[in-house]
Amino acid sequence: MNKPGTPTIIISHLLVWIAMLGIPAMFMLGGAQPFRWRALIEHSWINTAFYAVVFYVNYFYFIKKFFFNNKKILFVIINIAALFACSYLMSILRHYIFHPGMDRPMFNSYMFYFNAISLLMPLFIALAIRTYSRLQNMEQIQRDNDNKRLMSELQHLKYQLQPHFFFNSLNNIYSLVDRSPEKAKETLISLSKLMRYLLYETNSERVEFSKEIDFMSKYIDLMKLRTAAHTEVEVNFPSSTNGITVAPLMFISLIENSFKHGILPQGKSQLIFNISIEGTRITFTSKNPYVKQESADLTEKASIGIENLSKQLLLLYPNKHEFKTYIENDCYHAYLSIETV
Repeated sequence: MNKPGTPTIIISHLLVWIAMLGIPAMFMLGGAQPFRWRALIEHSWINTAFYAVVFYVNYFYFIKKFFFNNKKILFVIINIAALFACSYLMSILRHYIFHPGMDRPMFNSYMFYFNAISLLMPLFIALAIRTYSRLQNMEQIQRDNDNKRLMSELQHLKYQLQPHFFFNSLNNIYSLVDRSPEKAKETLISLSKLMRYLLYETNSERVEFSKEIDFMSKYIDLMKLRTAAHTEVEVNFPSSTNGITVAPLMFISLIENSFKHGILPQGKSQLIFNISIEGTRITFTSKNPYVKQESADLTEKASIGIENLSKQLLLLYPNKHEFKTYIENDCYHAYLSIETV
């Protein structure tokens, strides 16, 4: 927003006052009576000059000094005195400049109060402009503070996610060291690529969704190494993303929870991950067996990723997402739909 004193504001004020001075002259030129400078100055331009005085004294000083400092009664008293003083000066000027031969000033109670009331107009306009400008400034400050707070919260959530992710990945590699050293080496290489993505790509507010899909696919491959033979993982991700961008790490916590808390200790387990794209809307679904946690600690840990994801969605996609989890037929379902624009 433009501040008082900027070229745009100065030009706007000049145009308003030029119009205030010029419009009466145009009406007089187009009227039936002959054009008279004295009448124009006496009945129009003197008024306009006092309107400007009342406007700018309030605009630059009285409103800020008194009205915005909870001195509204003093503001009213000062302006009443100023309006009556200006009204009296207007009558005196008209008398001594345009009617010097008369015995008394062109002054009576009717004109005195009429002039005072007419001077309320520039006062109210100045008050309205200053109040509107102040509200806009306060809203902008509030938006800036909200943005700083949101960025701080998002950064905190990211710091929570990354150590959690590394810890789980290292556990997976550790489980491979004894039974498959070569596979452990390959997994370390995959992990290094995932770490590079986390450390460098996710610092941006948005990433290409194709990169996010590649990250999720590598993560799923990493997690599959730790699953037993009776666990089946089905992945249906699109090969083309149409250049869509998205906030990073929006879906990984759902995938992580499925692997960590959705595999049955006995019997066949099936984990299904689907992503579909319709225009600029991304829809992610996951399905896995519902495994009731035996301890409250495990239940709390399982909910950490979901809670963080819910916070991220509220911060990054307010009114542009739908997220829900539910249990149906002994299966745990997650549904997340995001409008990316």
